[in-house]
Amino acid sequence: MSTTPELTDYAKLRKMPFYYGYSVLTGTAVLCTVGAPLVLFSAELGIDKDRIGLIGGILPFFQVLGIAALPVILHFGTKRVAALALIARYLFLLPLFIAPLFIATPNVAFALIFGAIICFAICRTLSEAAVVPWSQEIIPRLVRGQVSGKNALAYLPTALIGSFLIQLWLDGRDGIERFYPVFAIGIVIGIAGGLFLFGLGGGGPRKSAGSSLEGFRQLRVPLRDRNFLAFLYSSGSQYLVFSALNIFLLLFFRERLGISSGQIVLMAALIPVGSAAGSYAAGWFIDRHGTRAIRITLQTLQVVMLLALPFLHDGIPGVELLAGLVFFLFGFLVQGAMVGGSVYMLNYVPPTERESYMALAYSSDGIFGGGLTVLAGILVQYFEHNGTSIGPADIGGYEALFLVAALVTASSAAVFALLKEEGATGVRDFLGQFSTGNPLRALWGIQRFSSFTSEQRRRDLAYSFGGSGSTLAKDELISALSDPSFDVRHEAIRALGRLPPTPKAIQALEGILTYDGLIELQYAALDSLGQLRSRASAGKIARFLDDGNRLLRSRAARSLGDIRAEDYLPAIRKMLLEDADIDCRLAAASALGKFGDRQSVPALVAIYVDQARDDNPISEPRSKVVLLAISKILGIEEQFARNWRREQRMPGYCLPALLSRLAKALDARDKRTESIRAALVQSAAGLGTGPTAESFAALHALRPLIAASPHGDAWPVVELIDGTRDITEAHPALMVLLAVAARHVLRPAQD
Repeated sequence: MSTTPELTDYAKLRKMPFYYGYSVLTGTAVLCTVGAPLVLFSAELGIDKDRIGLIGGILPFFQVLGIAALPVILHFGTKRVAALALIARYLFLLPLFIAPLFIATPNVAFALIFGAIICFAICRTLSEAAVVPWSQEIIPRLVRGQVSGKNALAYLPTALIGSFLIQLWLDGRDGIERFYPVFAIGIVIGIAGGLFLFGLGGGGPRKSAGSSLEGFRQLRVPLRDRNFLAFLYSSGSQYLVFSALNIFLLLFFRERLGISSGQIVLMAALIPVGSAAGSYAAGWFIDRHGTRAIRITLQTLQVVMLLALPFLHDGIPGVELLAGLVFFLFGFLVQGAMVGGSVYMLNYVPPTERESYMALAYSSDGIFGGGLTVLAGILVQYFEHNGTSIGPADIGGYEALFLVAALVTASSAAVFALLKEEGATGVRDFLGQFSTGNPLRALWGIQRFSSFTSEQRRRDLAYSFGGSGSTLAKDELISALSDPSFDVRHEAIRALGRLPPTPKAIQALEGILTYDGLIELQYAALDSLGQLRSRASAGKIARFLDDGNRLLRSRAARSLGDIRAEDYLPAIRKMLLEDADIDCRLAAASALGKFGDRQSVPALVAIYVDQARDDNPISEPRSKVVLLAISKILGIEEQFARNWRREQRMPGYCLPALLSRLAKALDARDKRTESIRAALVQSAAGLGTGPTAESFAALHALRPLIAASPHGDAWPVVELIDGTRDITEAHPALMVLLAVAARHVLRPAQD
């Protein structure tokens, strides 16, 4: 028999409505039959808790037959086995209608229910053991997380409405017979769900009708895969917690908090609400960050919830609201974590061996969730009757269950953390995205960015992502680097430079550097890499120091200064001295200031003097670039910038005050300073908006004192004084720098 050809991703996506329909109808059928109604139905028949646990646990326990079903699945194909077994399993629930006839003999009623559930479990195993590997074939890899989330969202309205109607029905009537219509509707819906599976593609037979042992021999491959065996424990232990709490959480609220059966069914509807939210959120993040960080985070929160549950009691005000919150969190955290496990398996399992791997996984979950759930029922029953105490705390059956579940969940998370997953985000990095910037603003923008938007809107959103400061938006910005709009690409490059650095963003920006000819984009990428302080990118940036375009040369020098790439300091010094373009030399000056390169001070002073003597109006702002660089080298950038801004805002106000403070800072006991102090005070009194020659000369008179100072920055200040001695009318900016620098060197303790 030939192998069914693989569908294209487009064909798979077109058939997804059938998959969603199957999921919604099957989930609704479970809600009406083997979910909360069956647990409450059994309790009203007088069946003991340990037997109720056995009924609930038998469903996952029979998953061990998934291995035995492997030859059948390979021979008949996943589609036929999944659909026919799904239809058959609901037909086996018909004995539930007979069980109330034996309400006086609970043992007989239990036997009928137990037999029906065994048959249901066998067909469920056949169906789901076929669906799991089939899902790898029919769901495209890149949207597996999204499909899980959309499945949960699609089921949500049905779950809410169905639970509300079930609650109205059960609370509005008396007698065990009120469960009949609920079961009947569930059976019909379940059969309809099986029919939907025939609308999906693929799922054909994979092997010829040879020996059935051939399917079992394939199990040798997954059994030798240690990483997969570790996954089996993590997956199974999480499934165990889900199976146990899915039963005993209902009974906990019924017995300890006194909530009615109808109310519990209604509150239990919050489980699918939480599951929908958890599945959608987890799936969205999984498609972007991998499974590890999302699953471990959710399981850690599960442990916190389980440890808090024993503190709930019926005396707490608004306990019904707390109960609803617990149901919601249970669905959100557990189902979200299970989505992480299922997507990991779909991504990890080799397609050629998917049936054997996934049959083993399905059976393993059954061992944990079935056999051990039975033990959970025994645990609850034992401690409810025999109890124990830890200090002042009494440990009953439910408290013991919650504590054990917390330990099992913690071990599941620890093992999952050890699994191999290429390209996955670590837990610390994942959570770090929520601790930087404004994650809510980023998430809101991401949703709008993915919809139909104009060029201007996409550009505005890219700008907003940069302002959010959250790396949650990095994938959208990286995707925007391929936008058809040049402006959107340019804004995305700049926005990436304003986010915390990530290897993925840096790699994307380095790719932009190869876009020869797109000078604006290359310029923006050089700027962003400098802002991100990407030392690993220094070599790629440095190649632009010799580029023919002066803008790229100057930006490369500034970015290397931002990065502090010491290896390229000689090349930047060379640019300062030899580049033919003044803008490139000024860029080199700015970079050398960021390096704090004292060796370059004479050359910087020489460039300043050239600009100061130039009558071109542009020379004045250019000269300030050099002064700022020198102030950085001297370590007085903030003092220089603050005082210069004040002088610029109120000419003739700040500079005289600087000279006066400088005069007071000189040692009055030193006779050498007497004339200098007097000259500074006199020049300060006469300095306004007029000539600066007198005050400039007073500053130059400080040279002997500065040269004799033991301060480490004394010599660069001397070089600044010597280099500017021939200037006759100094610009106020130079005066401010000299005054601040002199005070810095002569009285550093007062800076």
